[in-house]
Amino acid sequence: MKVRDIYNIIVLSFFGSVVFSSCQHKNMPKDFPEINNAEYSIYQNKDEKGYDVSFVLSNEKYQPIAVVINKIERKIDPEHQKGLHYHIDVKAESRVLHNFIPKASDHPNGILFKTNSGNYFQKVNFKRK
Repeated sequence: MKVRDIYNIIVLSFFGSVVFSSCQHKNMPKDFPEINNAEYSIYQNKDEKGYDVSFVLSNEKYQPIAVVINKIERKIDPEHQKGLHYHIDVKAESRVLHNFIPKASDHPNGILFKTNSGNYFQKVNFKRK
């Protein structure tokens, strides 16, 4: 194999990986809500362990459908919402619920939103209360 052929393979694989990764990234929709007061606290009693997560959105244009904290994903239900304020109990461990297994996620800490073009994940730096 010639040095020129090896060089061409390296350059083509680099450009291919750049194109592939750029196609995988979804842009943030316009008028996307800001996430304010994103906080969490850890709770632990004799029967359960988990996180109390809370945040406030700047508008209701896009609805959050799940929250991820420390690799645990929790679906957001309507009872977790009061106006633009959200308060979610993310259980990590439970002895009360029979066969409870938390839903694992590959995402970092953040919130998953439902948009017109699909789902959009917004990374959030939750502060500990």
